[in-house]
Amino acid sequence: MVSPYATFLLVCFLDLVSVSFIVPYLDIHVKELGFSYIQTGLVWVVYPLCQIVSSPVIGSLGDVTSRKQLLLICIFICSCAYFWLGIASSLYVFLSLRIVLGIFKQTQILTRALAPEYIHEPSKVSILYGKLLSLGSFGQTLGSFLSSYPIETYPRSGFTFMCGVLSIFFGINAALINALPETKTKEEEKPDTSERKSSPIASVVTTYKHTCNTLYNVNWLSLWDILLFKLLMSISTGLYYNNFRIYLKTEYDISNVSIVCILLFEAIIASIVNNSVAFINKLYINDRDYSQRVFHTFLGIVLTLVALGMVSSFPLYVLLLVPKAVSFALARIVTLAVVMSRSSPSNRGTLIGALYSASSIAYIVTPIIGGLIIQYLGISYMYFVASLFAATGLVISQMRTRFVKQKIK
Repeated sequence: MVSPYATFLLVCFLDLVSVSFIVPYLDIHVKELGFSYIQTGLVWVVYPLCQIVSSPVIGSLGDVTSRKQLLLICIFICSCAYFWLGIASSLYVFLSLRIVLGIFKQTQILTRALAPEYIHEPSKVSILYGKLLSLGSFGQTLGSFLSSYPIETYPRSGFTFMCGVLSIFFGINAALINALPETKTKEEEKPDTSERKSSPIASVVTTYKHTCNTLYNVNWLSLWDILLFKLLMSISTGLYYNNFRIYLKTEYDISNVSIVCILLFEAIIASIVNNSVAFINKLYINDRDYSQRVFHTFLGIVLTLVALGMVSSFPLYVLLLVPKAVSFALARIVTLAVVMSRSSPSNRGTLIGALYSASSIAYIVTPIIGGLIIQYLGISYMYFVASLFAATGLVISQMRTRFVKQKIK
């Protein structure tokens, strides 16, 4: 029997590998179907728009019901939707499926919220999250690499084939999650005879009320800083990832194979960082509120992005990718760790979902910002504008740290 620790690692890896089979090549497929640029934009934007609302709602629903059962439902729905996406040719069907996926593709949120039910030591949970991020980063690169040949060579049939493979991977994940033993929270252990005798409709209404109460009872004002930090980090890193292919081809005339090698190099560096969470935590043993780590993360992002925008030598550019990958990896670890430190088992999924909502907002605005930069300033200014967003987070984090210290005094 696979241990829960290994199960979560494998589920996260298979999830991101499989999704990366098709997402990087979605624009190629929709062009093959004859969609216009506006229709292609709609196909891209409906997913993050749905995620903004659904991420905290699904996370909250998992908090008041069974995270394991909800995760299985989401996996099943997504498996069917992705398979249908591979054979759909109608714009309305395609948009509908993207909306369904935007609502129910919450496997990463529910996996992270479910893990502490099986791994009770906080230190081990943070290490697990680091490894999940590591496997996720590597899995995304590996997935896009494996599907590049069939989709680019046979755009329509290759996309359909990879959607079928993706559905099989989701089926494997469903089997792995289903094999986990059942757990009970303290609230679930208390007998509730009134709910036991209620009708199915009354149970749905009760669940809906509990979900709304969970969302309402979260002290969102106390989380403004980390949600803002996540948004700024996501915009900053998104500007880099959305445009670095264009930048490398424009400035250095780099081939697609070389770009894939660079992505693998960055994934290896990020993997090392994500697997060094225990060591990093020892360096910040007195940083209980994660303020120092947030500040140092923003500082690293600002310095590396400015340096990347200023260099003119490709070997030096590749060398700077090391601190860049370290900073970006730490950004993902720190934001998740802060939320986990401020959450309780009753609202863990809600808060993780809120982080994903911030990322979805960045996912929508980043292409617009990037397009304006390229249109009016030039591709090289992309790094400097991205660093400005990180610098904003740097200033806010420092101001918050000073405010907290003065409040303590």
